[in-house]
Amino acid sequence: MRYIPLAVATILVLSSTLCTHSASAQVLQGGIEEHVAPIQDKFRIGSVFSEDLLPGNHKIKEWYRLPNWLTGTFESKTLRQATLLGSIESKNETRCSRGLQADNQGTIWDAVIIPNYARVKSEGATDFDIFEEYKVLESSAEHFRCEIKYTALTVDDISHKILRAEKRSEIQELIPQGKNVVEHSKQMRYDQDGKPLLRHARKLEVKLFHTDDFVARDKSPGGTFDYKEEFRQYLSESGLSNLLPKQED
Repeated sequence: MRYIPLAVATILVLSSTLCTHSASAQVLQGGIEEHVAPIQDKFRIGSVFSEDLLPGNHKIKEWYRLPNWLTGTFESKTLRQATLLGSIESKNETRCSRGLQADNQGTIWDAVIIPNYARVKSEGATDFDIFEEYKVLESSAEHFRCEIKYTALTVDDISHKILRAEKRSEIQELIPQGKNVVEHSKQMRYDQDGKPLLRHARKLEVKLFHTDDFVARDKSPGGTFDYKEEFRQYLSESGLSNLLPKQED
């Protein structure tokens, strides 16, 4: 699970959800790409990391509808990975919110904001997931599927040197389970030179526990985005003016 991109996590939610492939990338049997674009020099193993290097110029790329069961705030506790010998469970304490605005029909929408990143604290180190692509593949009453591509870094808390640098690509499928949600992911990992670290995609499972209902957010915490105004502008420019929320008096 990456959120979303998403140890106790501090999520920098520029999208309430989140590997650029080289043009010559070849696809191996089973859909695994032979290589992806290498990681930038500033994020390679051994480099000194600074949060000033994290991406800025965040932009709302698009808006998309969410099914009702995938709105509000969720928490997860564990991550389960399928292996040939069974399943391995590890600690994965995360908290995330989904949904920013609602139209006049009551449908809740979220935004794709790229670039984006998440910070996940572990013992002696911090993981940074830098999201480069987020694509919604399906959003229905039964399923939500998306594709996420990101750079994953592990940074030593004392030396601030990068200990691990990978490109990752995930297909996530989320399905409702009562008030909660189960997320199944298939994840491919590539080293800093863009070569695959796995022969087959890793299969991961996370259970998301619903803790709070959806509450519209009109502005981002830092004031970077006016979600309310940008949502209205999106609906108007997309020929969906009939869905515009009613203006408050």
